[in-house]
Amino acid sequence: MYRTTKIKKGLHIMCIVALMAFGGCSVKHDIMLSSPYLITLKTPEMAFSDAGFLNQANNYTQLQIFSAGTAILNLEMQERICLDGVCLDALDFNKRFFGTEHYATLLHDIVHKKPLYEGRGYTKTDTGFSQNILLKNARITYTVEGDMRYFKEAKHGILIRLRPLP
Repeated sequence: MYRTTKIKKGLHIMCIVALMAFGGCSVKHDIMLSSPYLITLKTPEMAFSDAGFLNQANNYTQLQIFSAGTAILNLEMQERICLDGVCLDALDFNKRFFGTEHYATLLHDIVHKKPLYEGRGYTKTDTGFSQNILLKNARITYTVEGDMRYFKEAKHGILIRLRPLP
């Protein structure tokens, strides 16, 4: 009897731990802003370009790409970055997604139209700014014009483009 109770208690604890570990990206967020975009994400491993949404909540950002009404890509950013339910810390995600190490908030800065690498190579334009950044492991072109974002990393073939839809 005592052993059965101990086993049940252990199973309950294991289930709770598993839910906490694997359910980190499945928490519902109160979306405060949702904007339609033509979203292009291209890496050597994947390529998507279709209509989608940029959803924002407190400390949470989500990019979703749809094709024929079905979500084909779900990228969530908070403390960790989750791509289609697989979550990694930001540095590990950057290394896998961008093909080289970058600072932790790089993707967040791109999506939120912030200058990269502390404004290195920054040039102000009439409707935004552009940056050309040469690093040891990367050659970056980044442009923000109004709500449009364009990021290209030539050495690793990475392209991120968000073009607002009317």
